[in-house]
Amino acid sequence: MSDSSTEKLGKKAVKAGTAYVVSNIAVKAAFALTTPIFVRMMTKAEYGTVSMFTSWSTLLYPFFSLQLATSIGRAKIDYPDKLDEYTGSMQVLSAVVSAVWVLLSIILIVPVSGWLELTEMETILLMLYMFFSPAISFRQGILRYRYQVKQNIFIAWYTILGTVVLSFVLMFFLKGDMALYRCIGIAVPPILLSVVFWAQEAKKKTLRVNKGYWKYGWMISGPMIIHQLSLYVLSQSDRVLITKFCGKEDAGVYSLAYTIGVLLAVITNAISDAWLPWFHDTYHAKRFEDIKKNAKPLVALGVYIGLATVALAPELVLIFGGRKYMSGVYCVAPVAIGIICRYIYSHYVNIEIHLKKTKYISIGTATAAVVNVILNFIFIPMYGYVAAAYTTLASYLLLMLMHYSITRFVLKVRIYDDIFMFASILLSVGASILLLFTYDYTLLRYGIILVGFLSFLFVFRDYIKKGWKVVKKRMHRSKAAE
Repeated sequence: MSDSSTEKLGKKAVKAGTAYVVSNIAVKAAFALTTPIFVRMMTKAEYGTVSMFTSWSTLLYPFFSLQLATSIGRAKIDYPDKLDEYTGSMQVLSAVVSAVWVLLSIILIVPVSGWLELTEMETILLMLYMFFSPAISFRQGILRYRYQVKQNIFIAWYTILGTVVLSFVLMFFLKGDMALYRCIGIAVPPILLSVVFWAQEAKKKTLRVNKGYWKYGWMISGPMIIHQLSLYVLSQSDRVLITKFCGKEDAGVYSLAYTIGVLLAVITNAISDAWLPWFHDTYHAKRFEDIKKNAKPLVALGVYIGLATVALAPELVLIFGGRKYMSGVYCVAPVAIGIICRYIYSHYVNIEIHLKKTKYISIGTATAAVVNVILNFIFIPMYGYVAAAYTTLASYLLLMLMHYSITRFVLKVRIYDDIFMFASILLSVGASILLLFTYDYTLLRYGIILVGFLSFLFVFRDYIKKGWKVVKKRMHRSKAAE
């Protein structure tokens, strides 16, 4: 790949990635802002049912989708002229497996609905939602890896607006089971969009049974099922054990603090997803210095966002939960640093995905999940719910070390500035410890925040200047058009 083509690809990737990150964050923000409205329209029991519906959808999705969309980035390189056929074949494989799950669920509807703690209607709706959802993931995947950002943004906004509007209309104008109406609102818009995608793929004749593609996709994506389930255990086991050892109130306080960490993860995950298509293309072109150079500002950006979360933890807890949750403020820092570790080690995970060595990803995440459960059993009874935040941090640190070791010593790949990566974590830990001691000294903390913000402007001054130039050009074009 020539320097000029690489530069064009880089600009295209940056433009698409930036739009993807901004849109993804905006969609998540819209969801978060509308959630309180629906909560107030339901009883606690109804809200519990909706939470159960969404939790099961998260847990069951890997079994229906087989995480096959994970393989699209690598397939773009191995099957550049047949990517549509490959993706269509993955969609068929996912549908075959999903159909088996749906059929079994319908045949055993009574015990299955009882086990899921949902009504039979809600169970059938969940199964249909799981059957059709992968089609959206496949379409978004192929659009993202081709840098077709407008279509991807449309899908994201259609989904959030469709679910919000349909849920609101049903719950506002109809009487009865509000939980069912909300579940319908969540499931039906994606199902309808998936039907459109199925029709389009059928028209293009890309829906084929290709055992070669199936074997290829399963080889990459199969281990990612274990990875996703392990991540679920890693994120949920602490709350289960806090409830067991400390009670529901402490579990509620910890969940609120963890939710703030999840908001940080929304941003870092969006950045990671936007980076991955460019990473695959650049790694394939063997331009490792470009990856090394561009990874540094991305890591620094994640660190700044994470430390901003730690610095503003008292205000965030107050906004999201109120004063009765303020005791959970000391959980935010370790959870946030854990998310930063997760964000940084994703760079090493990208290498494993590109080299089709995803078995190492599943081994690492499963190991971290087991360690997390063991540490929670030991330390939560001793130190209370705050210990769970630190066991989460320890688990993510372990994952960071494991993925670094796998890429460095097993796969024999070294393309990042590893010293910079680990120094970023040490800096995050040190700064977080300092900020923890300032929670009772508001003016001092605000002073540190100001210094941090000024340092951010200095570190990213070149990027800010480039961004401002782009904005001014667009403003001049708008005026000229008028």
